[in-house]
Amino acid sequence: MTKKTKLQAAGACVIREGDDGQPEVLVVHRPAYDDWSLPKGKPSPDEDLPVTAVREVLEETGCLVAIGAPLGHEFYETSKGRKRVTWWAGRLLSEVPRPPDAEVDRVEWMSLARARRKLSYPDEVRVLERAVTMVPTSVLAIVRHGKAMDRKHWSGGKDWKRPLSGRGRRQAKRLAPLLRAYGVERAVSSTSTRCVQTLEPFTRGAGIDLELAPELSEEAFETDPLPVRTTMRALLADARSVPGRAVAVCGHRPVLPEMREAIFAPTEPMLTGEVEVLHVTEGGEILAVEQHKSRF
Repeated sequence: MTKKTKLQAAGACVIREGDDGQPEVLVVHRPAYDDWSLPKGKPSPDEDLPVTAVREVLEETGCLVAIGAPLGHEFYETSKGRKRVTWWAGRLLSEVPRPPDAEVDRVEWMSLARARRKLSYPDEVRVLERAVTMVPTSVLAIVRHGKAMDRKHWSGGKDWKRPLSGRGRRQAKRLAPLLRAYGVERAVSSTSTRCVQTLEPFTRGAGIDLELAPELSEEAFETDPLPVRTTMRALLADARSVPGRAVAVCGHRPVLPEMREAIFAPTEPMLTGEVEVLHVTEGGEILAVEQHKSRF
């Protein structure tokens, strides 16, 4: 990280429907500060901020969440300098009681009106208001495969069999918690080994099957690019079929522009191991785009 953004934190505004049918937001009380706040915290070394947000919510509240659309940044001053907090909307997956300790002694689901009164920081009230007014979205995550073994060093025959390099395997390992943070429940890959190996650490850990799409391979694309568009539009339709659903698809540098143009997504170049997260509405509008470059 650069010096300018050295102090960072991440959190989530998690809203659920209460027993009375009205929305409730997850808040915590921290005895050391005697404040009420949304759950947040600082990243571990080399941790992507979406992963930080999910981990901090779990550690502070006992709630496992998946993040959705970004809610922007807030800044505040600390004794060590200015800190930037990145926020996401959170969707509750499961919950277990968390015993009180010195860090968090109370975890509560508050009505929106009560949370507006109790939250100690105006910036977090602003985050809550953005979450409340946000249109429901789903996720389509587009992945460029990790770094593959150089073609000039590959002696294993057909190019589609060329595997990831050591760097590519590290990129694939890093992708797994990132895709979990968004709650990805369906993963689709080109049949080429380097794409399959990019998503396998995630699918193994998540306990889901990796679907293979031969039409996304470089070889098939060179023969007929039209099926790429058909597949991408079907994946987008699947993602937006249920608010909160998340789908990931892995492809190749030459194919990615066609994959993204098919669904009217940005078409800037992607680096190996990079993920572009599209937050789409039920009507198919891309509400927000996040880009997560590999740290390796």
